[in-house]
Amino acid sequence: MVDRDTKGGGNYADDLTWREQEVLGFLSERLTNREIADQLHLAESTVKDYVSSILSKLYVKNRREAVEKAKELDLLGRSQDRSLDRRSNLPPDKTRFIGREAELSQIRQELSETRLLSLIGPGGIGKTRLALKAAETLLDDFPDGVFFVGLAPLRSSTGIIQAISESMRIPIATQEAPRDQLIRFLRNKEILLVMDNFEHLLPGTEFLGELLQGAENVKLLATSRERLNLQSESIFQVGGLTFPSAADAYETHEFDAVALFIQRASKVRPGFAPTPKEMVLIGKICQRVGGMPLAIELSAAWLQLLNVYEVAAELEKNLDLLATDVRDTPERHRSIRTVFDSSWSMLDLSEQGLFSCLSVFRGGFTRKAAQQVTGATLAQLAGLADKSLINFDPATGRLEVHELLRQFAQEKLEDVPDICHATLTAHANYYADFMEQAWEDLRSARQYEMLAQIDADIDNVRTAWHFYLDRKDVAQLWRMIYSLWYLYWIRWWNQPGEAFFAEAAQALEGGSDPESIRLQTQAVVFQAFFMSWLGVWEQGYALAKKCIETLEPLGDLTILVYAIRSLEINAYMLHRYGEFIDLNDRITKTASLTGDRWLVAYAQFGKGLGAIVQDDFQQAEQLAKTTLAFYEEIGDEISSTLPLIVLGHAAYGLGDYSKARNYYYRCLKISRRVDFYYSIQTASKYLSKVCLEIGELKEAQESLVQSLAITKDIGFIRDIVNLVYEFARLMTARKQYENAAELLALVIQHPVSQHYRMLEGRIRDNARDLLSELQVYLTPEQFSAAVERGQQLELDSVVASLLSKRDVFLPSE
Repeated sequence: MVDRDTKGGGNYADDLTWREQEVLGFLSERLTNREIADQLHLAESTVKDYVSSILSKLYVKNRREAVEKAKELDLLGRSQDRSLDRRSNLPPDKTRFIGREAELSQIRQELSETRLLSLIGPGGIGKTRLALKAAETLLDDFPDGVFFVGLAPLRSSTGIIQAISESMRIPIATQEAPRDQLIRFLRNKEILLVMDNFEHLLPGTEFLGELLQGAENVKLLATSRERLNLQSESIFQVGGLTFPSAADAYETHEFDAVALFIQRASKVRPGFAPTPKEMVLIGKICQRVGGMPLAIELSAAWLQLLNVYEVAAELEKNLDLLATDVRDTPERHRSIRTVFDSSWSMLDLSEQGLFSCLSVFRGGFTRKAAQQVTGATLAQLAGLADKSLINFDPATGRLEVHELLRQFAQEKLEDVPDICHATLTAHANYYADFMEQAWEDLRSARQYEMLAQIDADIDNVRTAWHFYLDRKDVAQLWRMIYSLWYLYWIRWWNQPGEAFFAEAAQALEGGSDPESIRLQTQAVVFQAFFMSWLGVWEQGYALAKKCIETLEPLGDLTILVYAIRSLEINAYMLHRYGEFIDLNDRITKTASLTGDRWLVAYAQFGKGLGAIVQDDFQQAEQLAKTTLAFYEEIGDEISSTLPLIVLGHAAYGLGDYSKARNYYYRCLKISRRVDFYYSIQTASKYLSKVCLEIGELKEAQESLVQSLAITKDIGFIRDIVNLVYEFARLMTARKQYENAAELLALVIQHPVSQHYRMLEGRIRDNARDLLSELQVYLTPEQFSAAVERGQQLELDSVVASLLSKRDVFLPSE
């Protein structure tokens, strides 16, 4: 977030609406109000009002000053792309990384020779930090990115695929098995995945083997307390930081463990400068814990209460005690368990209670969450941070507990069942509140901020959801269900979304009270919704229809709107256009009775598509403009992509290809900011078609390649075949008639070419018509030979060839 300028009373940077930011981007390109109006299809007077508002909010006098101020505040970059660097999600260093130069060099060397390298070592030894630092140094070696996948919050190995897809923002969008979708997406990509904390998911190693076999340019850097036992695995044993031996007692400065102790001690005792005698003791402390970073950090934090002599004495006493009293504890675990127990004993009762309660959080938490769930004060959290029991990330404002310490603290919490249950309940209540508020914010100008917050807390959110689902707590589940549906829809996690709501529907079966029936029905409605995008249309249609029958006697109009939408989409996919159009009318009438303006706008998307199906492009345009104006009014930029699609279709149907191109381009620009794959895929597909219609062949080729790449990654076979047909049209325009005939023959024989497309009918019929036209330009021998060659082609190889941009199919211009 940009800082606000205080010179002018500064409360403006975040007050710019997304439309004002869009206009500001055009101002930076020196477009006139008339030119901006043409680009955005607005009245010139409306653009003038936007410009005046921008000048007022930025406290500047003219357009030039507005652009200068925007550059100063980085508003132009934000308006162009709100997303983070898609090539990496590595978290930044929170503290200075110390030492391990030899290990880093060896890891880089190992990864140049192997595809799966496992960093093995006990908890607290520094595997995660070492893996992240190594990955950071390898960013330039992996053109398609380096991504961190945190596995600690997962309850079972079944969540590994979803964890990877969420970390990389990959849609799991089709009926195909999720593992196959992920592998297809990663195939031919040069990527490094850092799989952190794998030890509790060892049954999932089979998938890693399949991933390495199916995506030959992907490499894995795993961290685990145990080896993964895969044939392709190379092992790197992570030891402690270098520490002085007895012979080095007076030469301790050069050892990494000592440097870490001093760094952490300086946090609780600013200006800490140990005497020579203290340096000797610090060396012994590091030696006693084997250079284990987590144990060193905890020990150094004791300086808040003890001096160096007392720290050394405490550690020696407890380690000796552990060696005699806990003989069944593995040697590699004794140091950290003892250090933790000593740290625990130095906490007062309130701090012990607080730290154990913090173990309910998964994947980190905010200060606000800690305060509301556990009653923590800022001073208490600061105290735990000073003791190195929690870490604060200034970049995100989030707090986290090292997974090993969290597990120790969870043991302490479970020793007190009443407090454990109360804390888990408070945790679930907090995230129910959070997701209830999220449903409002996701449909407002705060949607980008809220999506980022949900992404950060998704493990806590899912934990809360399952807490309530296990107890069939209907009232609390209602508070979370809509925002979760929206999240899965925007991310295009279609298959995980179908499974998520199917699980909920099954868990809620058997409820007899009206609220339980309503909630169970809503879960089934959302299950049917995701089925429509998975291609499971008959089943989705049947489920949605049954839900409507259940809902009508209950009189719940809101759920009924969502149920009609699910039925509507499935009916369209099944080519039941008459029913689809009837449902268009029904959903808009039902939505209008709810009094919910957002729900009315949501319903009008289907109504607009229905008008397109009936070739009533003027009505489609009118509906979409009304809906777009509403979304602009409330700041819902993501939803605005839907009427922009309808506006593009309407303009395309009317033959106004220039206007259609602008609408699709605007849709694409917005949807890329948040990775809204439905709108990305739809807009990119039609943008390529429009460019072909207006004779912009080079741009058409570029758009087709982009559209085909994302459609291939998503795995929509129907649209892949459709785009191959579009390539045939492009080749025809370039007079590459034999190549076009080959592709058309492939399209015609493919089973999915029997499907229909918006505005253009069935793919196979269009391909046959175009193939017939090509006979005019080819001799009978040329035509027959091209068709025969095309019938021998394989779709995957053709797609790979088209995407390579090197094949004869796609000559460069």
